[in-house]
Amino acid sequence: MKKSIRILAAVLVIASMLLPRVSNLTQFTAADEPFWLVVGANYYYALTHGELENTVYEYHPAVTTMWIGTAAMLIYFPEYRGLMDGYFQQEKTTFDAYLIEHGKDPLTLLWWARLIQLLLNLSLFIAAFFFLKSLLDENSALIILLLTSFAPYLFGQSRMLNHESMVGLFSLLTILAMTAHLFLKPTTGLAILSAGFAAFANLTKSSAIVLFPVVAVMIAYFAWMQWRENRKISASLMSFFKIYGLWILAFFIVYFIAWPGMWVAPGKMLYEVYGNAFSYAFQGARLSVTQELEPSNFSLASAGLGVFDFLTSIAWRTTPVTWIGLVLAVIFFFSKNREVVSPLAKYLIAFLLLEAFACIGMFSLVQGRDQPHYVLASYYGFEFAAAIGWTLALRWISQSFAWAKQIWAQAGLVAVLLSAQMFPLFQNAPYYFTYLNPIMTAMAGRPSPFFYGERMEQAAAYLAQKPDAKDQTALVYFGRSFSYYYPGETLLFKPILFDDKTQLIENLRESDYLVMYSGLEERLPLLKELTPEHVIELYGRTYVEIYRVADIPASFYK
Repeated sequence: MKKSIRILAAVLVIASMLLPRVSNLTQFTAADEPFWLVVGANYYYALTHGELENTVYEYHPAVTTMWIGTAAMLIYFPEYRGLMDGYFQQEKTTFDAYLIEHGKDPLTLLWWARLIQLLLNLSLFIAAFFFLKSLLDENSALIILLLTSFAPYLFGQSRMLNHESMVGLFSLLTILAMTAHLFLKPTTGLAILSAGFAAFANLTKSSAIVLFPVVAVMIAYFAWMQWRENRKISASLMSFFKIYGLWILAFFIVYFIAWPGMWVAPGKMLYEVYGNAFSYAFQGARLSVTQELEPSNFSLASAGLGVFDFLTSIAWRTTPVTWIGLVLAVIFFFSKNREVVSPLAKYLIAFLLLEAFACIGMFSLVQGRDQPHYVLASYYGFEFAAAIGWTLALRWISQSFAWAKQIWAQAGLVAVLLSAQMFPLFQNAPYYFTYLNPIMTAMAGRPSPFFYGERMEQAAAYLAQKPDAKDQTALVYFGRSFSYYYPGETLLFKPILFDDKTQLIENLRESDYLVMYSGLEERLPLLKELTPEHVIELYGRTYVEIYRVADIPASFYK
Protein backbone atom coordinates (compact mmCIF):
# COMPACT_ATOMS: atom_id res chain seq x y z
CA MET A 1 0.00 0.00 0.00
CA LYS A 2 2.81 2.34 0.88
CA LYS A 3 4.37 1.75 -2.52
CA SER A 4 1.03 2.50 -4.20
CA ILE A 5 0.73 5.77 -2.30
CA ARG A 6 4.25 6.76 -3.30
CA ILE A 7 3.49 6.05 -6.96
CA LEU A 8 0.28 8.05 -6.76
CA ALA A 9 2.12 10.93 -5.10
CA ALA A 10 4.78 10.86 -7.83
CA VAL A 11 2.10 10.94 -10.54
CA LEU A 12 0.38 13.88 -8.87
CA VAL A 13 3.61 15.83 -8.48
CA ILE A 14 4.61 15.29 -12.12
CA ALA A 15 1.10 16.16 -13.28
CA SER A 16 1.15 19.35 -11.20
CA MET A 17 4.39 20.37 -12.92
CA LEU A 18 3.36 19.31 -16.41
CA LEU A 19 -0.25 20.39 -16.87
CA PRO A 20 0.14 24.12 -16.07
CA ARG A 21 3.08 24.30 -18.45
CA VAL A 22 1.30 22.56 -21.31
CA SER A 23 -1.84 24.65 -20.93
CA ASN A 24 -2.16 27.31 -23.68
CA LEU A 25 1.33 26.48 -24.80
CA THR A 26 1.25 28.72 -27.86
CA GLN A 27 -1.06 31.43 -26.59
CA PHE A 28 1.81 33.79 -27.33
CA THR A 29 5.34 33.44 -28.72
CA ALA A 30 8.57 34.99 -27.50
CA ALA A 31 10.75 37.04 -29.81
CA ASP A 32 13.56 34.52 -30.30
CA GLU A 33 11.53 31.32 -30.65
CA PRO A 34 10.52 31.61 -34.33
CA PHE A 35 14.12 32.11 -35.32
CA TRP A 36 15.22 28.91 -33.57
CA LEU A 37 12.64 26.96 -35.54
CA VAL A 38 14.38 28.10 -38.73
CA VAL A 39 17.77 27.09 -37.32
CA GLY A 40 16.32 23.74 -36.22
CA ALA A 41 14.97 23.13 -39.71
CA ASN A 42 18.39 23.89 -41.17
CA TYR A 43 19.97 21.47 -38.70
CA TYR A 44 17.47 18.79 -39.70
CA TYR A 45 18.27 19.36 -43.36
CA ALA A 46 22.03 19.21 -42.75
CA LEU A 47 21.72 15.94 -40.81
CA THR A 48 19.50 14.24 -43.37
CA HIS A 49 21.72 15.29 -46.28
CA GLY A 50 25.00 14.33 -44.64
CA GLU A 51 26.21 17.94 -44.54
CA LEU A 52 27.37 17.71 -40.94
CA GLU A 53 29.77 20.63 -41.31
CA ASN A 54 26.68 22.89 -41.51
CA THR A 55 25.39 21.92 -38.06
CA VAL A 56 26.80 25.03 -36.40
CA TYR A 57 25.30 28.36 -35.45
CA GLU A 58 27.95 30.83 -34.40
CA TYR A 59 28.71 31.12 -30.69
CA HIS A 60 25.69 29.67 -28.96
CA PRO A 61 26.18 26.84 -30.33
CA ALA A 62 22.51 25.85 -29.71
CA VAL A 63 23.12 22.19 -30.55
CA THR A 64 20.54 20.97 -28.03
CA THR A 65 18.04 23.56 -29.23
CA MET A 66 18.62 22.48 -32.83
CA TRP A 67 18.15 18.83 -31.87
CA ILE A 68 14.79 19.85 -30.41
CA GLY A 69 13.90 21.64 -33.66
CA THR A 70 14.92 18.52 -35.57
CA ALA A 71 12.70 16.35 -33.38
CA ALA A 72 9.77 18.70 -33.98
CA MET A 73 10.36 18.52 -37.73
CA LEU A 74 10.52 14.71 -37.60
CA ILE A 75 7.17 14.61 -35.83
CA TYR A 76 5.31 17.28 -37.78
CA PHE A 77 7.04 17.72 -41.15
CA PRO A 78 9.41 14.78 -41.81
CA GLU A 79 9.05 15.07 -45.59
CA TYR A 80 10.80 18.46 -45.41
CA ARG A 81 14.15 16.73 -45.93
CA GLY A 82 13.06 15.63 -49.42
CA LEU A 83 11.11 18.74 -50.41
CA MET A 84 13.58 21.43 -49.42
CA ASP A 85 16.66 22.23 -51.46
CA GLY A 86 19.12 24.17 -49.31
CA TYR A 87 18.94 26.32 -46.20
CA PHE A 88 16.80 29.19 -45.00
CA GLN A 89 18.49 32.40 -43.93
CA GLN A 90 17.65 34.09 -40.64
CA GLU A 91 14.58 35.78 -42.10
CA LYS A 92 11.76 33.92 -40.39
CA THR A 93 8.74 34.98 -42.43
CA THR A 94 10.01 33.24 -45.56
CA PHE A 95 10.16 29.98 -43.59
CA ASP A 96 6.56 30.53 -42.49
CA ALA A 97 5.49 31.05 -46.07
CA TYR A 98 7.22 27.84 -47.10
CA LEU A 99 5.44 25.87 -44.35
CA ILE A 100 2.04 27.28 -45.29
CA GLU A 101 2.70 26.56 -48.96
CA HIS A 102 3.16 22.90 -48.02
CA GLY A 103 0.05 22.75 -45.84
CA LYS A 104 1.83 23.11 -42.50
CA ASP A 105 0.98 25.51 -39.69
CA PRO A 106 4.05 27.32 -38.29
CA LEU A 107 2.37 27.66 -34.90
CA THR A 108 1.84 23.90 -34.70
CA LEU A 109 5.53 23.32 -35.40
CA LEU A 110 6.37 25.72 -32.57
CA TRP A 111 3.92 23.86 -30.30
CA TRP A 112 5.75 20.60 -30.90
CA ALA A 113 9.15 22.19 -30.32
CA ARG A 114 7.98 23.85 -27.12
CA LEU A 115 6.44 20.61 -25.90
CA ILE A 116 9.64 18.64 -26.52
CA GLN A 117 11.78 21.20 -24.68
CA LEU A 118 9.22 21.44 -21.88
CA LEU A 119 9.35 17.67 -21.37
CA LEU A 120 13.15 17.78 -21.39
CA ASN A 121 13.17 20.54 -18.78
CA LEU A 122 10.78 18.60 -16.56
CA SER A 123 12.96 15.51 -16.90
CA LEU A 124 15.96 17.53 -15.78
CA PHE A 125 14.02 18.89 -12.80
CA ILE A 126 13.11 15.33 -11.83
CA ALA A 127 16.76 14.25 -12.23
CA ALA A 128 17.67 17.05 -9.82
CA PHE A 129 15.09 15.64 -7.38
CA PHE A 130 16.80 12.24 -7.33
CA PHE A 131 20.21 13.79 -6.73
CA LEU A 132 18.79 15.90 -3.90
CA LYS A 133 17.04 12.87 -2.48
CA SER A 134 20.41 11.14 -2.14
CA LEU A 135 22.26 14.21 -0.90
CA LEU A 136 19.61 15.37 1.58
CA ASP A 137 16.40 13.37 2.05
CA GLU A 138 13.23 12.63 0.12
CA ASN A 139 10.97 15.19 1.83
CA SER A 140 13.50 17.98 1.43
CA ALA A 141 14.07 17.05 -2.22
CA LEU A 142 10.33 17.18 -2.92
CA ILE A 143 9.93 20.60 -1.31
CA ILE A 144 12.95 21.93 -3.22
CA LEU A 145 11.60 20.51 -6.49
CA LEU A 146 8.24 22.22 -6.09
CA LEU A 147 9.58 25.54 -4.83
CA THR A 148 12.05 25.89 -7.68
CA SER A 149 9.93 24.55 -10.52
CA PHE A 150 7.13 27.01 -9.66
CA ALA A 151 9.36 30.05 -9.22
CA PRO A 152 7.59 32.44 -11.66
CA TYR A 153 10.59 33.46 -13.76
CA LEU A 154 11.94 29.92 -14.05
CA PHE A 155 8.43 28.61 -14.75
CA GLY A 156 7.95 31.07 -17.61
CA GLN A 157 11.35 30.39 -19.17
CA SER A 158 10.89 26.62 -18.95
CA ARG A 159 7.83 26.80 -21.25
CA MET A 160 9.60 28.53 -24.12
CA LEU A 161 11.89 27.38 -26.89
CA ASN A 162 15.17 28.88 -25.74
CA HIS A 163 18.62 27.89 -24.53
CA GLU A 164 18.58 29.45 -21.09
CA SER A 165 16.46 26.95 -19.16
CA MET A 166 18.50 24.05 -20.49
CA VAL A 167 21.79 25.80 -19.67
CA GLY A 168 20.54 26.46 -16.14
CA LEU A 169 19.32 22.93 -15.52
CA PHE A 170 22.32 21.20 -17.07
CA SER A 171 24.60 23.46 -15.00
CA LEU A 172 22.62 22.66 -11.87
CA LEU A 173 22.91 18.93 -12.49
CA THR A 174 26.64 19.33 -13.11
CA ILE A 175 26.98 20.74 -9.58
CA LEU A 176 24.69 18.14 -7.96
CA ALA A 177 26.38 15.16 -9.62
CA MET A 178 29.88 16.39 -8.74
CA THR A 179 28.84 17.08 -5.13
CA ALA A 180 27.51 13.54 -4.90
CA HIS A 181 30.74 12.17 -6.38
CA LEU A 182 33.02 14.13 -4.04
CA PHE A 183 31.15 13.95 -0.77
CA LEU A 184 28.59 11.15 -0.94
CA LYS A 185 29.64 8.27 -3.17
CA PRO A 186 32.92 8.61 -5.09
CA THR A 187 32.05 6.58 -8.17
CA THR A 188 33.33 7.08 -11.69
CA GLY A 189 29.76 7.10 -12.99
CA LEU A 190 28.84 10.23 -11.02
CA ALA A 191 31.91 12.10 -12.27
CA ILE A 192 31.07 11.13 -15.84
CA LEU A 193 27.45 12.19 -15.32
CA SER A 194 28.62 15.58 -14.06
CA ALA A 195 30.86 15.98 -17.10
CA GLY A 196 28.07 14.90 -19.43
CA PHE A 197 25.67 17.48 -17.99
CA ALA A 198 28.38 20.14 -18.36
CA ALA A 199 28.96 19.09 -21.96
CA PHE A 200 25.27 19.48 -22.79
CA ALA A 201 25.24 22.86 -21.04
CA ASN A 202 28.11 23.97 -23.30
CA LEU A 203 26.48 22.43 -26.36
CA THR A 204 23.50 24.62 -25.55
CA LYS A 205 25.37 27.86 -24.98
CA SER A 206 29.08 28.65 -24.84
CA SER A 207 28.64 30.76 -21.69
CA ALA A 208 28.47 27.46 -19.78
CA ILE A 209 32.26 27.36 -20.08
CA VAL A 210 32.15 28.94 -16.62
CA LEU A 211 31.51 25.42 -15.28
CA PHE A 212 35.18 24.56 -15.84
CA PRO A 213 36.50 26.86 -13.06
CA VAL A 214 33.48 26.13 -10.84
CA VAL A 215 34.06 22.38 -10.94
CA ALA A 216 37.80 22.96 -10.50
CA VAL A 217 37.10 24.89 -7.28
CA MET A 218 34.82 22.10 -6.04
CA ILE A 219 37.46 19.44 -6.64
CA ALA A 220 40.20 21.66 -5.20
CA TYR A 221 38.20 22.05 -2.00
CA PHE A 222 37.78 18.28 -1.80
CA ALA A 223 41.53 17.80 -2.29
CA TRP A 224 42.23 20.41 0.38
CA MET A 225 39.99 18.52 2.81
CA GLN A 226 41.96 15.38 2.08
CA TRP A 227 45.20 17.25 2.77
CA ARG A 228 43.84 18.42 6.12
CA GLU A 229 43.22 14.81 7.08
CA ASN A 230 46.45 13.18 5.93
CA ARG A 231 48.84 16.12 5.38
CA LYS A 232 50.07 14.47 2.18
CA ILE A 233 50.27 17.18 -0.46
CA SER A 234 51.26 14.77 -3.25
CA ALA A 235 48.24 12.53 -2.59
CA SER A 236 45.91 15.53 -2.55
CA LEU A 237 47.31 16.92 -5.79
CA MET A 238 47.06 13.49 -7.39
CA SER A 239 43.43 13.27 -6.28
CA PHE A 240 42.68 16.69 -7.81
CA PHE A 241 44.28 15.94 -11.17
CA LYS A 242 42.78 12.45 -11.33
CA ILE A 243 39.21 13.63 -10.74
CA TYR A 244 39.46 16.79 -12.83
CA GLY A 245 41.27 14.98 -15.62
CA LEU A 246 38.55 12.32 -15.75
CA TRP A 247 35.88 15.03 -15.74
CA ILE A 248 37.50 16.94 -18.63
CA LEU A 249 38.04 13.76 -20.65
CA ALA A 250 34.41 12.69 -20.21
CA PHE A 251 33.29 16.23 -21.05
CA PHE A 252 35.02 16.25 -24.43
CA ILE A 253 33.89 12.73 -25.30
CA VAL A 254 30.23 13.64 -24.71
CA TYR A 255 30.67 17.01 -26.43
CA PHE A 256 32.13 15.26 -29.48
CA ILE A 257 29.54 12.47 -29.66
CA ALA A 258 26.49 14.71 -29.23
CA TRP A 259 27.43 17.17 -31.98
CA PRO A 260 27.68 15.58 -35.45
CA GLY A 261 29.53 18.63 -36.75
CA MET A 262 32.47 17.69 -34.51
CA TRP A 263 32.77 14.38 -36.34
CA VAL A 264 33.74 16.01 -39.63
CA ALA A 265 34.96 19.55 -38.89
CA PRO A 266 35.90 19.97 -35.21
CA GLY A 267 38.16 22.94 -35.97
CA LYS A 268 35.39 24.81 -37.76
CA MET A 269 32.87 24.04 -35.02
CA LEU A 270 35.08 25.25 -32.18
CA TYR A 271 36.24 28.30 -34.13
CA GLU A 272 32.68 29.34 -34.94
CA VAL A 273 31.54 28.84 -31.34
CA TYR A 274 34.37 30.06 -29.17
CA GLY A 275 35.98 32.38 -31.71
CA ASN A 276 32.69 34.23 -32.12
CA ALA A 277 31.99 34.05 -28.39
CA PHE A 278 35.29 35.67 -27.43
CA SER A 279 35.07 38.20 -30.26
CA TYR A 280 31.56 39.21 -29.27
CA ALA A 281 32.39 39.26 -25.56
CA PHE A 282 35.61 41.24 -25.67
CA GLN A 283 35.47 43.10 -29.00
CA GLY A 284 31.74 43.81 -29.08
CA ALA A 285 30.99 42.07 -32.40
CA ARG A 286 31.14 38.71 -34.16
CA LEU A 287 34.15 37.58 -36.19
CA SER A 288 32.27 38.41 -39.38
CA VAL A 289 32.62 42.05 -38.29
CA THR A 290 35.93 42.07 -36.41
CA GLN A 291 37.54 39.55 -38.82
CA GLU A 292 39.90 38.19 -36.13
CA LEU A 293 40.57 38.13 -32.40
CA GLU A 294 42.74 41.06 -31.36
CA PRO A 295 43.68 40.69 -27.66
CA SER A 296 44.88 44.30 -27.66
CA ASN A 297 41.28 45.36 -28.34
CA PHE A 298 39.81 43.32 -25.48
CA SER A 299 37.92 45.50 -23.04
CA LEU A 300 36.72 44.76 -19.52
CA ALA A 301 35.38 48.23 -18.90
CA SER A 302 32.03 46.98 -17.65
CA ALA A 303 33.46 44.98 -14.74
CA GLY A 304 32.23 45.75 -11.25
CA LEU A 305 29.06 47.72 -11.95
CA GLY A 306 27.73 44.87 -14.05
CA VAL A 307 27.69 42.51 -11.07
CA PHE A 308 25.47 44.89 -9.11
CA ASP A 309 23.22 45.43 -12.11
CA PHE A 310 22.74 41.70 -12.61
CA LEU A 311 22.03 41.16 -8.90
CA THR A 312 19.47 43.97 -9.00
CA SER A 313 17.85 42.42 -12.07
CA ILE A 314 17.67 39.05 -10.32
CA ALA A 315 16.17 40.69 -7.22
CA TRP A 316 13.42 42.13 -9.45
CA ARG A 317 12.54 38.70 -10.84
CA THR A 318 12.70 36.49 -7.76
CA THR A 319 9.92 36.26 -5.18
CA PRO A 320 10.00 37.32 -1.52
CA VAL A 321 9.93 33.59 -0.76
CA THR A 322 13.25 33.23 -2.58
CA TRP A 323 14.70 36.29 -0.84
CA ILE A 324 13.87 34.90 2.59
CA GLY A 325 15.07 31.44 1.60
CA LEU A 326 18.47 32.83 0.58
CA VAL A 327 18.82 34.59 3.93
CA LEU A 328 17.90 31.36 5.70
CA ALA A 329 20.41 29.42 3.59
CA VAL A 330 23.22 31.79 4.60
CA ILE A 331 22.21 31.65 8.27
CA PHE A 332 22.08 27.86 8.35
CA PHE A 333 25.33 27.64 6.39
CA PHE A 334 27.09 29.08 9.45
CA SER A 335 25.04 27.04 11.93
CA LYS A 336 26.83 24.36 13.96
CA ASN A 337 23.63 22.41 14.63
CA ARG A 338 24.33 19.15 12.78
CA GLU A 339 20.88 17.80 13.63
CA VAL A 340 19.40 20.46 11.37
CA VAL A 341 22.18 21.20 8.89
CA SER A 342 24.17 18.32 7.45
CA PRO A 343 27.60 18.91 5.87
CA LEU A 344 26.12 17.96 2.51
CA ALA A 345 23.51 20.72 2.82
CA LYS A 346 26.30 23.23 3.45
CA TYR A 347 28.27 21.99 0.46
CA LEU A 348 25.24 22.34 -1.77
CA ILE A 349 24.52 25.88 -0.61
CA ALA A 350 28.14 26.91 -1.15
CA PHE A 351 28.52 25.31 -4.57
CA LEU A 352 25.16 26.53 -5.89
CA LEU A 353 25.96 30.10 -4.87
CA LEU A 354 29.45 29.73 -6.32
CA GLU A 355 27.97 28.72 -9.67
CA ALA A 356 25.44 31.57 -9.52
CA PHE A 357 28.04 34.24 -8.83
CA ALA A 358 30.49 32.76 -11.36
CA CYS A 359 27.82 33.09 -14.08
CA ILE A 360 27.07 36.68 -13.09
CA GLY A 361 30.76 37.52 -12.83
CA MET A 362 31.46 36.23 -16.30
CA PHE A 363 28.66 38.21 -17.94
CA SER A 364 29.59 41.34 -16.01
CA LEU A 365 33.06 41.28 -17.60
CA VAL A 366 32.04 41.10 -21.23
CA GLN A 367 30.57 43.55 -23.71
CA GLY A 368 27.68 41.31 -24.63
CA ARG A 369 24.05 42.16 -24.06
CA ASP A 370 22.74 42.07 -20.51
CA GLN A 371 19.25 40.65 -20.96
CA PRO A 372 17.92 39.12 -17.71
CA HIS A 373 17.57 35.61 -19.13
CA TYR A 374 21.22 35.47 -20.18
CA VAL A 375 22.15 34.67 -16.57
CA LEU A 376 19.31 32.22 -16.01
CA ALA A 377 21.84 29.65 -14.78
CA SER A 378 22.49 31.93 -11.82
CA TYR A 379 18.76 31.99 -11.07
CA TYR A 380 18.83 28.22 -10.70
CA GLY A 381 21.72 28.51 -8.27
CA PHE A 382 19.91 31.10 -6.17
CA GLU A 383 16.51 29.40 -6.32
CA PHE A 384 17.82 25.97 -5.32
CA ALA A 385 19.99 27.43 -2.53
CA ALA A 386 16.97 29.36 -1.25
CA ALA A 387 14.80 26.23 -1.36
CA ILE A 388 17.42 24.36 0.67
CA GLY A 389 17.31 27.24 3.17
CA TRP A 390 13.56 26.77 3.54
CA THR A 391 13.84 23.00 4.07
CA LEU A 392 16.39 23.60 6.83
CA ALA A 393 14.11 26.19 8.42
CA LEU A 394 11.17 23.80 8.34
CA ARG A 395 13.31 21.10 9.92
CA TRP A 396 14.41 23.48 12.67
CA ILE A 397 10.80 24.50 13.35
CA SER A 398 9.67 20.86 13.58
CA GLN A 399 12.43 20.14 16.10
CA SER A 400 11.87 23.28 18.15
CA PHE A 401 8.08 23.37 18.65
CA ALA A 402 5.80 20.58 19.80
CA TRP A 403 2.92 21.58 17.51
CA ALA A 404 5.24 21.50 14.50
CA LYS A 405 6.01 17.82 15.08
CA GLN A 406 2.54 16.91 13.85
CA ILE A 407 2.29 15.81 10.23
CA TRP A 408 -0.70 18.06 9.58
CA ALA A 409 1.22 21.08 10.87
CA GLN A 410 4.23 20.32 8.67
CA ALA A 411 2.00 19.78 5.64
CA GLY A 412 0.25 23.07 6.38
CA LEU A 413 3.52 24.99 6.56
CA VAL A 414 4.68 23.52 3.25
CA ALA A 415 1.32 24.30 1.63
CA VAL A 416 1.48 27.95 2.74
CA LEU A 417 5.05 28.23 1.48
CA LEU A 418 4.24 26.72 -1.92
CA SER A 419 1.11 28.87 -2.26
CA ALA A 420 3.14 32.03 -1.66
CA GLN A 421 5.66 30.95 -4.30
CA MET A 422 3.04 29.97 -6.87
CA PHE A 423 0.56 32.84 -6.40
CA PRO A 424 2.24 35.20 -8.93
CA LEU A 425 1.70 32.62 -11.66
CA PHE A 426 -2.01 33.43 -11.66
CA GLN A 427 -1.29 37.16 -11.95
CA ASN A 428 1.23 36.96 -14.77
CA ALA A 429 -0.21 34.28 -17.06
CA PRO A 430 0.65 33.67 -19.82
CA TYR A 431 3.69 35.98 -19.64
CA TYR A 432 5.12 34.36 -16.54
CA PHE A 433 8.61 35.70 -17.26
CA THR A 434 7.34 39.28 -16.78
CA TYR A 435 6.96 38.72 -13.02
CA LEU A 436 8.36 41.53 -10.88
CA ASN A 437 8.91 41.37 -7.13
CA PRO A 438 6.23 43.49 -5.37
CA ILE A 439 8.72 44.78 -2.80
CA MET A 440 10.98 46.10 -5.54
CA THR A 441 7.98 47.58 -7.34
CA ALA A 442 6.83 49.36 -4.15
CA MET A 443 10.33 50.74 -3.60
CA ALA A 444 11.27 51.78 -7.11
CA GLY A 445 8.15 51.63 -9.25
CA ARG A 446 7.76 49.42 -12.28
CA PRO A 447 10.88 49.43 -14.48
CA SER A 448 10.99 49.68 -18.25
CA PRO A 449 9.17 46.80 -19.95
CA PHE A 450 11.22 43.99 -21.39
CA PHE A 451 9.49 43.60 -24.79
CA TYR A 452 10.00 39.93 -25.58
CA GLY A 453 6.96 39.33 -27.78
CA GLU A 454 4.23 39.71 -25.18
CA ARG A 455 0.91 41.17 -26.40
CA MET A 456 1.88 40.84 -30.06
CA GLU A 457 -0.68 38.06 -30.46
CA GLN A 458 -3.39 40.52 -29.38
CA ALA A 459 -2.17 43.13 -31.83
CA ALA A 460 -2.33 40.51 -34.59
CA ALA A 461 -5.82 39.46 -33.48
CA TYR A 462 -7.00 43.07 -33.69
CA LEU A 463 -5.76 43.52 -37.25
CA ALA A 464 -6.94 40.05 -38.25
CA GLN A 465 -10.52 41.23 -37.67
CA LYS A 466 -10.23 43.74 -40.50
CA PRO A 467 -12.38 42.73 -43.48
CA ASP A 468 -9.44 42.62 -45.89
CA ALA A 469 -6.78 41.45 -43.40
CA LYS A 470 -5.45 38.73 -45.70
CA ASP A 471 -4.56 41.30 -48.32
CA GLN A 472 -2.92 43.77 -45.95
CA THR A 473 0.66 44.16 -44.74
CA ALA A 474 1.87 45.12 -41.29
CA LEU A 475 5.35 46.45 -40.47
CA VAL A 476 5.93 45.12 -36.97
CA TYR A 477 8.53 45.55 -34.26
CA PHE A 478 9.22 41.95 -33.16
CA GLY A 479 7.22 40.78 -36.12
CA ARG A 480 8.43 37.20 -35.66
CA SER A 481 6.02 36.84 -32.74
CA PHE A 482 3.26 38.74 -34.55
CA SER A 483 3.21 36.81 -37.83
CA TYR A 484 2.02 33.54 -36.29
CA TYR A 485 -1.37 35.10 -35.56
CA TYR A 486 -1.79 37.43 -38.55
CA PRO A 487 -3.32 36.21 -41.84
CA GLY A 488 -1.79 39.02 -43.91
CA GLU A 489 1.86 39.71 -44.70
CA THR A 490 4.26 40.67 -41.92
CA LEU A 491 7.32 42.81 -42.52
CA LEU A 492 9.90 42.81 -39.75
CA PHE A 493 10.76 46.21 -38.33
CA LYS A 494 14.52 45.75 -38.05
CA PRO A 495 16.66 47.90 -35.72
CA ILE A 496 18.39 49.47 -38.72
CA LEU A 497 15.10 51.22 -39.60
CA PHE A 498 15.48 53.52 -36.59
CA ASP A 499 18.45 55.16 -38.32
CA ASP A 500 17.96 54.44 -42.02
CA LYS A 501 15.08 56.65 -43.14
CA THR A 502 15.35 55.62 -46.78
CA GLN A 503 14.86 51.94 -45.96
CA LEU A 504 12.12 52.82 -43.46
CA ILE A 505 10.20 54.70 -46.15
CA GLU A 506 10.54 51.74 -48.52
CA ASN A 507 9.04 49.44 -45.87
CA LEU A 508 6.26 51.88 -45.00
CA ARG A 509 5.25 52.20 -48.67
CA GLU A 510 4.70 48.43 -48.71
CA SER A 511 2.65 48.46 -45.48
CA ASP A 512 -0.85 49.26 -44.32
CA TYR A 513 -0.13 49.27 -40.58
CA LEU A 514 2.80 50.01 -38.30
CA VAL A 515 2.84 48.03 -35.04
CA MET A 516 5.28 49.21 -32.37
CA TYR A 517 5.96 48.70 -28.69
CA SER A 518 5.33 51.90 -26.75
CA GLY A 519 8.10 54.18 -25.55
CA LEU A 520 10.12 54.15 -28.78
CA GLU A 521 9.34 57.73 -29.78
CA GLU A 522 12.87 58.95 -29.14
CA ARG A 523 14.33 56.31 -31.42
CA LEU A 524 11.60 56.84 -34.03
CA PRO A 525 10.44 60.51 -33.89
CA LEU A 526 7.78 59.79 -36.53
CA LEU A 527 5.65 58.25 -33.79
CA LYS A 528 5.35 61.66 -32.09
CA GLU A 529 3.42 62.92 -35.12
CA LEU A 530 0.91 60.06 -35.15
CA THR A 531 -2.08 59.01 -33.09
CA PRO A 532 -2.43 55.24 -32.75
CA GLU A 533 -5.57 53.66 -34.10
CA HIS A 534 -5.49 51.10 -31.32
CA VAL A 535 -3.60 50.71 -28.04
CA ILE A 536 -3.06 47.48 -26.11
CA GLU A 537 -2.17 47.57 -22.41
CA LEU A 538 -0.33 45.22 -20.09
CA TYR A 539 -0.42 45.60 -16.31
CA GLY A 540 -2.15 48.97 -16.62
CA ARG A 541 0.40 50.57 -18.93
CA THR A 542 0.38 51.24 -22.67
CA TYR A 543 2.27 48.40 -24.29
CA VAL A 544 1.59 48.00 -28.00
CA GLU A 545 0.48 50.75 -30.38
CA ILE A 546 -1.02 50.20 -33.83
CA TYR A 547 -0.78 53.01 -36.40
CA ARG A 548 -2.32 53.38 -39.85
CA VAL A 549 0.38 54.06 -42.42
CA ALA A 550 -2.16 56.17 -44.31
CA ASP A 551 -2.04 58.64 -41.39
CA ILE A 552 1.66 59.37 -41.88
CA PRO A 553 1.96 62.95 -43.19
CA ALA A 554 3.15 63.32 -46.77
CA SER A 555 5.97 65.58 -45.57
CA PHE A 556 7.67 62.58 -43.95
CA TYR A 557 8.28 60.99 -47.33
CA LYS A 558 10.05 64.03 -48.80
